[in-house]
Parts: sequence; C-alpha cells; structure tokens
Amino acid sequence: MKVSEANRIYLAKDVYRIWKSRVSEAAESITVYTPFFDGLLISLLKNAQLENESITIVTDLDPSSLLGMPKQLQAIKRALSNGINVLSTPRLHAKVLLTDDKLITVGSQNFTSYGRKSKECTAVPAATLIGSNFVDSLIRWRDDATSIDEDFIDTLLAKLLPHIKRHKQLLEGTEAEFVNLLAQHKEKKHKTLLRRLEYLERQSRIRMSNGIVYASIEHIYGEGDDYDSLIADQQYDMTRWVIEKPNGSSEPYLLSRLAMYPMIIAETGRMGFARIGKTRITYIRKSLKWSKRALEVGGYSLGVTINFPATDTKKRNIEVKLTHPYLGACEAAFLFTGDEFRLIRKSYSKGGSQWNDQYKTLVKILDDDFFGAPDSISSFFRKFFTSFTYKELGIDNKNVRDFLTGTRFRLSVIQYQENPVLVIKTQS
Repeated sequence: MKVSEANRIYLAKDVYRIWKSRVSEAAESITVYTPFFDGLLISLLKNAQLENESITIVTDLDPSSLLGMPKQLQAIKRALSNGINVLSTPRLHAKVLLTDDKLITVGSQNFTSYGRKSKECTAVPAATLIGSNFVDSLIRWRDDATSIDEDFIDTLLAKLLPHIKRHKQLLEGTEAEFVNLLAQHKEKKHKTLLRRLEYLERQSRIRMSNGIVYASIEHIYGEGDDYDSLIADQQYDMTRWVIEKPNGSSEPYLLSRLAMYPMIIAETGRMGFARIGKTRITYIRKSLKWSKRALEVGGYSLGVTINFPATDTKKRNIEVKLTHPYLGACEAAFLFTGDEFRLIRKSYSKGGSQWNDQYKTLVKILDDDFFGAPDSISSFFRKFFTSFTYKELGIDNKNVRDFLTGTRFRLSVIQYQENPVLVIKTQS
C-alpha cells in the first residue's frame, strides 16, 4: 500500500490537540492504552460526548512505575470516581488512543503533562483500521486486562505512600548526581577542544612580530550609533602578522583589511566570519550564502550556504546546506576542531516527486563521492571556509558582543588548508 499524506500523518510534536479532537468526535467508545498518565488524561477525557461508562483506560499497575508516578494513582482514583473503567495488564508499554474501535493515534507521547513538553513522535492514520490485526490486538489486550476498583487504589495509596516518599528522596539525590556528572562530562569535552586549539596555536608558525595580540571589548559612542567593538591594544595591527620559517627567518603574513575571515572562540567552539580591521573587529557574520561559488560533484552544481550555530557548539559548530535548484537539498553538521571537520550528521530533503530517480542519484553521489571521500571534504572547506569581502555592512551587523562574553581576549592565527583562521581566547 502506498503511504501518502492523505492517509497517514507523522508528527514530531505535542499531539494533545489531536487527542482532544478524536475524543470529542468519538461516537461509541474511547480506549486509552498507556503505562503512564496523570490528571492530564482525566482532563482530556472530559471532552468526550459519551457516557463515562463507554470510556476505558488500560494501564499497567507496575509497582516500580508507581513509585515514581504517585500522581497516576491519584488520577486512577479520579477516573474511577467519575465512572471511567480502569484496567491493568502486565508489561504494557504502548501509548495509543483508540476511538470507536477503529481510529487510532499511536506514538511515544505519554498521557501526562510532562509528555506534552517532551520530544515525542506520533502517527495519526486518517483511515479507519477496523478489522485490522493491529486493532484486533488492542481489543484483545483490553478484554484480557484486569478490572481495577477504588478500594484497591485506596489500599495502594495507603501502603505505598511511605515507599513513594523514600523513592522521591533517592530520585532527587540521583538527579543531582547526574547533573554533576553531566557537567563534568561537558567540561571534559570542552577542555579537549580547548587543548587541541592550544596545541595548534603552538604549532602555528604565524606570529605577531611584536608579541601576542591582546584586545578588549570597548563601547563606542556615536551619534545614534552606539555599539561594542573588539579593539586591539595600541601597539598591534591585526592585519600584519609574520610567518616563521624553519631556518629561523620570517616573512610578512598579511590579512586583507576589512575582509571576513573564519573565526573560532576557543572556550565554546562557536564560529563565524569576523571582519578584521587594522585595530578592531566589530562585525561577525553568522551565515553566508555563496553566490558566485558552487560545489561541483558528479555532474551536479549545488549552491552552498554556511551557517554557524549559537548553541551546542562543542557538538557541532558549522552547518552546510547544499541545494539543487529542483532536486532537493542536503544539510550537514560538522565539528571543526582546528585541523579537521568531523561529520556529525546529515539529512536530505527531496524536491518535486517527478524527480525521484534523479534525486536518488544525487543522494548516492553525495554519499559516495563527497561525504564518503575525506579528500573531497577537505577540498570543499579549502574552497568555502575562506576569506571574502563585503563592500558595506549595515548597522545591525555590529554584533561582536553577541559572540563574546568577558572583556579581555587573546588573538592568534592558525591555518586550515593554508587558509587563516582567527582563534579568540578569553583572558581571565
């Protein structure tokens, strides 16, 4: 059977509104299958136009789950007191809304307030599934489940309450320890990138002739145009460096004044294209769409856009979008460590359906001849991770403070594929 948007919808977001619509439209019955729920489910079921005796909740009264879900017992008590049927079946892990024994939603989202804020995926078939093996299995689970009554829930609440309190204390301690361990792990990854950049700085033969470059963030006051700028100490010219030769001599290594150069912040890994003047850096560009350069691969010409994310930059700090005019696009995330680009992930999006075969060919070429060939990746970044110029930049681009926290910084230059990369490191 061909799957299309007409008969199936896949969602990666909160589906409470869809649940609410399905519940309110149910004409004969509603059955909810979920191992976890709280008062949210009871509120959801109030939208039903049915008598409560036609509504059933199938769950799993597993002691280990109940210790962490005391609100579930309270929600079960509310459901039972309102005349809703509650059943228990062991090892239930499905999250399904079944209405009129024919329409379903199925996915990962629990029927809880917490679930609405989580990253969840749900399938919502538009067609009825009456008589299918899927629905037949759901009905069989319901028929085989054990009925629960209020007296049993009252007993559980009374007996489990002391255990629930101890479990909560243990959980809080575990969560605090987890947060601490995660912070240590992130700090370790951060130091790995920082140490790598420091090593590359030491190996770099590019130096400032009169020592290490230091710069400070200063606020510039103008007529209706106040902004921050990273200004080098008085004795430095940020466009004039020297490169040391193996024999001990040196020669000038010049950067083009007011050109945009690749930049990386040592502490965070965040990147951008910084516009370097003789004495200051005021503009840092977050993205760039190359208009006169394209990636040529396998007979295809692809447009190139580079973006520098602002968050999670120790995981990936540069994103590349390759676009064909009508076949589709590929988005790839990389982590630049100073001397290499590591592919973190990639995804494809298709153009019109009439180009299916050509799209598949393009994907295979990119997988084999580009992403699967380290030399191709290196050549790509040699061409596109390089300097460029803009004739003018607007006032809104005076954004150095968006990238840099603190006030005092050390600047150095390393090279990737012979292209200069500015390294900015915060000084305490």
